[in-house]
Amino acid sequence: METLAAIAPFAIAGSILPTWTIVVIALLGTARPVANASAFIAGNAVFRIALGVTVLFVVPLPDSDSFRLDSGVLDARVVLSIGVGLLALAGWVWTRTNDSAEKTWVDRAERIGPGTAFIAGLVAVASPGVQYAYLLGGVAAILESGGGATGVLALVAFVVALQWMLALPIVIYLAFRERSEHVLSRMKGFLRRHGNRIVAAVLGVAGGYVAVLGITQL
Repeated sequence: METLAAIAPFAIAGSILPTWTIVVIALLGTARPVANASAFIAGNAVFRIALGVTVLFVVPLPDSDSFRLDSGVLDARVVLSIGVGLLALAGWVWTRTNDSAEKTWVDRAERIGPGTAFIAGLVAVASPGVQYAYLLGGVAAILESGGGATGVLALVAFVVALQWMLALPIVIYLAFRERSEHVLSRMKGFLRRHGNRIVAAVLGVAGGYVAVLGITQL
């Protein structure tokens, strides 16, 4: 229980992934909805478990507090640079408005299969981002609680907890399939028109939060 309590803050914060959840929702609008969406989540989970096992048994880590952006361990200029970088990316994405004749990422996603979705999920979580802070912070907390075989079980539980927000759209889709397909059809139209700005808004909020943390630590 102590281990679960230690990793809970990292699991809660790290599970809030609006951008990746949007991708899962888009995949539910493809020709193989459940297979593609599940494959994306599987790719995400496989990378996290592989990295977690590597850290548990191979690479030593500092204590879990080191992975909190507000811990003071990271140089304030680094935290501020991350925030500014996210804000700059948000500004760039915001200006990428789609021409009506242009194929959007939603349209391209409709044609992919489970293999591509799995790789996309793996690449998404492997790409540089704040998700590493939550994952490695949780793994460090597991190490502080003892590691070993119990640590592996805790890691699996941790990764499952990190995925819940991604899995929720699949559960809703299966429970209300007919209505979900109608809603997804309308949602895809909305995402075609406004998807870039939704992603930009999420990046902007995250970037603003991180930038403020950096400024307060200067």
